[in-house]
Amino acid sequence: MGTEVGGNAALTAEFDNVIQCEQSVLLTRREVVGVSLARLREMADVGAGRGVYLANLTRMQHRVPLLPETVLQRADVLTLSGPRDAVRHAVPELGYAVVPTIRTDFVFLGIGILLGMWVGSLSIDLGKAHLTLGTGGGCLVAGLAFGWLRARLLVMGSLPGPAAEILKDFGLATFIAAVGLSAGPDALRLIAEYGLVLPIAGVLISVIPAAISLFIGRRWLRLDLPILLGAVAGQHCSTPTIMALTNAAGNGTPVIGYTITYAISNVLLPLLGPIAVTMAASIAAR
Repeated sequence: MGTEVGGNAALTAEFDNVIQCEQSVLLTRREVVGVSLARLREMADVGAGRGVYLANLTRMQHRVPLLPETVLQRADVLTLSGPRDAVRHAVPELGYAVVPTIRTDFVFLGIGILLGMWVGSLSIDLGKAHLTLGTGGGCLVAGLAFGWLRARLLVMGSLPGPAAEILKDFGLATFIAAVGLSAGPDALRLIAEYGLVLPIAGVLISVIPAAISLFIGRRWLRLDLPILLGAVAGQHCSTPTIMALTNAAGNGTPVIGYTITYAISNVLLPLLGPIAVTMAASIAAR
């Protein structure tokens, strides 16, 4: 019995040295943060890490070239390839193993939504203007913070791609339906009262700033057109526009320009809206 157990253990160890595997690792060890790939190879344990190769390196979900002078940063994700036993030994020397999963971390999402609603409920009075982010703005700020945290710590906040697509599509459809149902009756009443001047003014308010942004971005900033169009879509807080752009481009390039401008506009919109209304009321009173 003892010989059989010992033989099985030896056979298992032999298999671990032969079977090839890949493992993603979240870089957290201070000893290797700020080290170049060339220096990392020199620091590696030649005996225990024999046969382990770096197959991929991603930073903030973007691939990084595997060059000798590439410097590792905290929260980089390294994909190791090699014998299973050697890979297991290398993982704790770098950080934590990232285990693929199809589960959604509802606790992480729930905490983010609750904090966003709390931030959105805060308000301050600036003169006669009542400034507040609202639920949408507060959840956006929380989403940016929790998204950054998720990018830094992949071991928490799992949200598979298909689940994210369902939430995005459902949220967009719900948003369009809610806006249409809430604005439709007032829109018909105002058009009947003031004529077509309001729809024309609404079109001009959207088209003129977009045209100015396109001119400045193309002529002065020399931005590539897909990124510039994404930035204009984010400037208008228009999720349907960015979806149309990504479908037309066939890739996510317009999202590069969309994310920052969308975040800034979505925070400034609820803050500047009351100020604009207050200013308009003051001008009308004079």
